[in-house]
Amino acid sequence: MTTPETTEPPVASPAPPPRSGSLLRGSAMRLVSDGSGILLGTVASVVTARVLGPSGKGTLAALTFVTALVTQCCTLGLGDAAVVRIGQAKASAQEALSASLPAVALASVLGAAVVLGYSVLQLPVGDPNIWAAVTVGCVTVVVGAVGQLLVFVVYAGQRVVAVSVLTIAMSVTAAATVVLFCVVIDFGVFGGMLAGLAAGVLGLAVAGTMVHRAQLRLRPRISPAYLRPALSFGVRAQLANVLAYSSARIDLLFVYALATSHAAGLYSVALTFGAITGFVAIALSFASFPPMAAMSDADALELTARMARIATLLGTALAVLLALAGSTLIAVLLGDDFGGALAPTIVLLFANVLWGVQWLLSRALAARGDPGLLVRCFSANLAAMAVADAILIPLAAATGAAVGALIAAIVGLGVCLRAYRRRGVHHASFVPRREDVQMVRAVVERGVARARRRGDNVG
Repeated sequence: MTTPETTEPPVASPAPPPRSGSLLRGSAMRLVSDGSGILLGTVASVVTARVLGPSGKGTLAALTFVTALVTQCCTLGLGDAAVVRIGQAKASAQEALSASLPAVALASVLGAAVVLGYSVLQLPVGDPNIWAAVTVGCVTVVVGAVGQLLVFVVYAGQRVVAVSVLTIAMSVTAAATVVLFCVVIDFGVFGGMLAGLAAGVLGLAVAGTMVHRAQLRLRPRISPAYLRPALSFGVRAQLANVLAYSSARIDLLFVYALATSHAAGLYSVALTFGAITGFVAIALSFASFPPMAAMSDADALELTARMARIATLLGTALAVLLALAGSTLIAVLLGDDFGGALAPTIVLLFANVLWGVQWLLSRALAARGDPGLLVRCFSANLAAMAVADAILIPLAAATGAAVGALIAAIVGLGVCLRAYRRRGVHHASFVPRREDVQMVRAVVERGVARARRRGDNVG
């Protein structure tokens, strides 16, 4: 793991290596944030599934995914670039913000046109309700892309807790407005898209306030000197992010196109539940990304291996528990209409453990300024998924797509392991050990003891 050499002089002192306590707090807070997002996202998914039925749910899920994917593309990776360049003291926060704003704003306008084009080609736009939903999706692209940039500028200051709290607030807003717009007012697919826009507006407003309090100005400025290296890194990093996100959910569009909107509705539910196990690795990666940019190669490599082992251990345990409870959860929450979501859910629970470790290993190198592995491993993942889905979806619909996702995750993780092997890291370094189990158990026991003490104090 190496940081590319540069002749650029630092503009500030590099950030000090992170203390283990702060990293664990950041990881725990991010895990709480993701856990809240999963819980509230599941609530929103259940509500929309019950209100819209499998076919309407499939249409909403397809439009939501395309909107989110295009929004990610429109950031051009300038958020990640800001984190790395600020962390490596190659740019100030104000320079990164001012130079990135106009590029992201322009890209988001073009992205809105892409969402419109997809909708005309694939969605039942003869329904006025769908047209209104598409319009909201186009606006969401602009709001979301600019909001994500501001959030990453805050994140670059290693404010992991603040960003996690904002993420929780956005999840709460999305879930609450889904109930309002889909149940109370019954706007259908349009209401589901309005809920996403409401969360995006909140994120933009709060991130803007955080930026202002950090004494940064929303002052767009064309700066080729910053944008050239930032885009060089950012576009590659964002390509990798888009490939990763696509590998996790784009098979929903394959199901929508190759099977039916009903099957897509079932698969969207499976994706919601199945994604839970990957969030352990995502939380660890998120908390470590800013400080890892300033760590030594040896320390970064050691931290990466330890995080991969813990993510594998916790993710697998969670997958087993949820697989055992899956049939009950789906029956109670969604009813008999969604019984066909059980088999793909179980497959995706285990597939996403592998996907999460793949994400963690490749993002670790990106934090060191090298996003190449991200691009390679998720390109392989996506290619394998496309081939597998073309064969399996016509045969087994949603379950075929889930098996394709598992095959793709195995291929992508294999690319990562080979890349680390070339760096002298044996595969065994990523296999959970007895000390990892003991460490996790100790952390859980301390957390339980702390919670009990707080309960006693309240009592």
